[in-house]
Amino acid sequence: MDIKEIIESEFGLTVRHIIVLGQGLDSIAYLVNNEYIFKQSKHDEARNNLKKEIQVLNYLKGKITLQIPDIEYYSEKYSICGYKDIKGDNLTPDIYKNMSDDEKEKLAKDIALFLREMHSIPLPDIDELDWNVMEDYKSDYDALREMIYDKIPDKSKGYLDNLYNRIFNDERITKYVKALCHNDLGCKHMIIQNNKVVGIIDFGDAAVTDRDKDFVYLLEDSDEEIGREFGLNVLEYYDHPNVDIPILKADLNDEYYPIEQILGGQAMKLDYMYNKGLNKIINI
Repeated sequence: MDIKEIIESEFGLTVRHIIVLGQGLDSIAYLVNNEYIFKQSKHDEARNNLKKEIQVLNYLKGKITLQIPDIEYYSEKYSICGYKDIKGDNLTPDIYKNMSDDEKEKLAKDIALFLREMHSIPLPDIDELDWNVMEDYKSDYDALREMIYDKIPDKSKGYLDNLYNRIFNDERITKYVKALCHNDLGCKHMIIQNNKVVGIIDFGDAAVTDRDKDFVYLLEDSDEEIGREFGLNVLEYYDHPNVDIPILKADLNDEYYPIEQILGGQAMKLDYMYNKGLNKIINI
């Protein structure tokens, strides 16, 4: 069945109008009747993540000031969920640039409040939601040594060995405060109306993990994000006890990106992604 038939047969909703809003490696999103967002998973791992996302959103209901998706429809059979569209625009660097100084400050305060609310909630009992950061780093290191060490020069091996040595021996990374995290909080997941944030979307990567994971993209300087200055303002309003630590982790996240490309490309059989990451490591 196509998506229209699935929605009508599974949920009894008459589909008068449907368009593709966007898609990534894990899912595809549709706007239905200009009222509902429906998201469908593309592969088995994404199906499992969607189940966890729905449980997280249900757990957060009534606990967050900003709007978040309120799941009304879910089919495990077709791995699809639906919720009323949170009206507004995804935040972009251009929208941010055109905000007044007061509006930028209010945005930073509102995002800091959202993160304080997320991080202060008792940890939910949801299967497979825990993400041990250090176990992940160790697993990545083992996989890289098996996967690419026979393909890269000695200087690249030395770089990777040094990188992981830094990670494993830095208490600012190895010891962290666990919290329920959005875990993918970039500007594209903030919904803006009249230059004010009204909602947060896409909890598909939510995890119980290092709370500083939620500052990584807020501190990123790139064409896709709105810059480190904004992230520093959020940290100030959040009242983080040591802003140098999330800054360190944001810098590490940038440095680590080629490794994510290698491992992700291999796992999803995407040669272009794998080779892009591998070439960056070879040319270090």
